[in-house]
Amino acid sequence: MVDNEKKEGGGPRRRRTTEELRGLVRSVRSGEFEYDERPRKSLDWSSYTEAQAYELADMLYTVRVLVDEAFARLPAEELERKGRVVGRPPVHSPVDVAKVMLMQSYFGVSNRVAAGLAVVFREKLRLSDNFFSYKTVERGYDPGPVTRILEEVFRLTNEYGNANEGTFSTDGSGDPTSTKVNYESVRAAQREEKEKKKKREDKKKETGAEEEEEAAAWPTAAATVTTRHDFQYTVSSIGVHTKIYSAFATTDDHSIGEFSFFPSVASQTHINCPSMERMLGDSLYAARSACTTIEGYGATPYFLPKVNSTYRSHGDPAWMEMTYALVDDPQKWLGEYHMRSISETGNSMDKARFPWKIRKRLAWRKRTEELLRKDVHNARRYSYLQYLEPGLVRPLAG
Repeated sequence: MVDNEKKEGGGPRRRRTTEELRGLVRSVRSGEFEYDERPRKSLDWSSYTEAQAYELADMLYTVRVLVDEAFARLPAEELERKGRVVGRPPVHSPVDVAKVMLMQSYFGVSNRVAAGLAVVFREKLRLSDNFFSYKTVERGYDPGPVTRILEEVFRLTNEYGNANEGTFSTDGSGDPTSTKVNYESVRAAQREEKEKKKKREDKKKETGAEEEEEAAAWPTAAATVTTRHDFQYTVSSIGVHTKIYSAFATTDDHSIGEFSFFPSVASQTHINCPSMERMLGDSLYAARSACTTIEGYGATPYFLPKVNSTYRSHGDPAWMEMTYALVDDPQKWLGEYHMRSISETGNSMDKARFPWKIRKRLAWRKRTEELLRKDVHNARRYSYLQYLEPGLVRPLAG
């Protein structure tokens, strides 16, 4: 089979066969492809030590400045209580509650201990109240002015931290809601079962019609022996140089596949980081629709095709451009693509930074807890970049 369609500019393409594409993908997946060695990047250990020493002080300052700026930027109507208002009016400012909740997430403590943090860090965070009830912290997880401020903080961490980032990687992960389950263990069992099934099907798939069915991206209810809501699943995108999250979508519903969140994550990334030039992802995202989505934002997709792929666009020319770019210059293309491992690095950083389970039980509170984790990750990473890569970030307005 030979695909010899024209380039976008009208000139003829170099003749390429489908077997070239499939053979290249097979060699990459099997580890047989010989890569040009990438130069090792050195780390300024003196600056890293300084960043660690001042981490807490920098986090307190960064949280205070970001929350205050987020509150100042939001229209007053967005901070009003919506719907039917019952009970007494809020005692504490949503700004104070947002600051305390971010510190709670940073230290990984309960609502009661978080109320104590408000006393300890009152001056550093410039809180207006002396005493916090743990119920005040608890109510902050419900949709309202506090969560709206936290969402704006996430956007601000991108405005300052991803200001000069152009390459992003997307991936899915899961945070357990119980200490009895481990996401990677369940995923490993699922992959093993998938490999056994693949071997039973023989190799006719490689020569048959191309498929773009959505692969299982995370454990289904049948794949686990625990309760239905044992994980909080999150799909996110992250800057490959900054390691700052640019977008995320989260759910505790097993029935929603990882790929279903990709359009939302891509849209958020474009909004939060208009400088996006490339989006990287594993073979789960190697679908023509995903390539077209990324091209629509003026960026270039880098998704490793499946072993039974063809060049044919089927109405999505971005797919054909991507596959031809891979075969024409595999070293260059794969050099960009393999930076997608940074998304796994970001997930690993979060697992190390937040080893505890998701504590909330209500779906909307779980989302707020994930939002807090992303805010804390971004703020903490921003504080480190000021020492390690100051040219990648913008200084805070405060």
